[in-house]
Amino acid sequence: MKRWVSLVAVVLIASVPFAVPAAAQTGPADPVQALKRQFRAERGVHIAEVTRLVFDEKNSVRFRYNGRVQLGPSGPVASDSTLQLVIDPPLRKLLEQTLEGESEGGSGDASKGLGLEEPHHAIAVGGYHYTSDGILPLPHGKTWVRRPGPGRLLNVATVQPIDVFEPAVLKTMLRGAKGEPVSGGLFYQGTVSYAQLAKASRHASWQLTGMTLFGDAKKKIAWRLWTDGTGLPTRLMTVQNSRWDEDTSLIQRTDTRYGDWGSHILVMAPPADEVVDEKELSYDPFDVTEPKELINTLSGSTR
Repeated sequence: MKRWVSLVAVVLIASVPFAVPAAAQTGPADPVQALKRQFRAERGVHIAEVTRLVFDEKNSVRFRYNGRVQLGPSGPVASDSTLQLVIDPPLRKLLEQTLEGESEGGSGDASKGLGLEEPHHAIAVGGYHYTSDGILPLPHGKTWVRRPGPGRLLNVATVQPIDVFEPAVLKTMLRGAKGEPVSGGLFYQGTVSYAQLAKASRHASWQLTGMTLFGDAKKKIAWRLWTDGTGLPTRLMTVQNSRWDEDTSLIQRTDTRYGDWGSHILVMAPPADEVVDEKELSYDPFDVTEPKELINTLSGSTR
């Protein structure tokens, strides 16, 4: 009897497929599929980003973004972020001297006087873009200015040229890249051109179509991406090199951290009684000093 029991047990074991750990059954987590699984109503991710513009390999300015992106079934639907410009000391001195020289009897901290380093708060939701910086002269009781929103609501929360929130763009960037195991997940690196990203994107921005201070759409972007164990991006670094003009070189380095994926995020528009529409103002509140203007001014001072 015992022999028959043993024989039946052997047959049953042989007929059952050998079980292997889940990690061995599947390959590395796919970042594209991991991203798509995050596309749920009122869920999102937090962003912390630093962009450094370096020209002539010595002078630089930094842009710090801190914000959150609300996702929906098809991708980003709203964002809320704060931007702050940080001017390195040598460059600050040049800027102050230049601006004071251009104004009659200028004195004091010229960059602060223009509000260049004051935090700028931006919200994109419901088809509108709201901004508040505490510097612009607004009607009494108004602290926010509203205008029709950009085509891609995410754009006010990050300046990364690579939109990791677009699955097709992320897939294009990762094409041919092999993930290397690192603590907590995988590490990828490679290069991709503006033209490749624009072809993949459904929301090609001025950055992707080559209308950028870094040159035409054929220019390459060097990138590094870290993901967690589920494949979700945790950090993206990009570097772009170019000539600003015949006399000035320019490098942009952008380092973005992504955290709290799947957290509850619901971006709301500012209170209506605190908002003024831009068409009601006699000036353009969004006509602020751009990086190109700033660098033109400063690079001219170094020659």
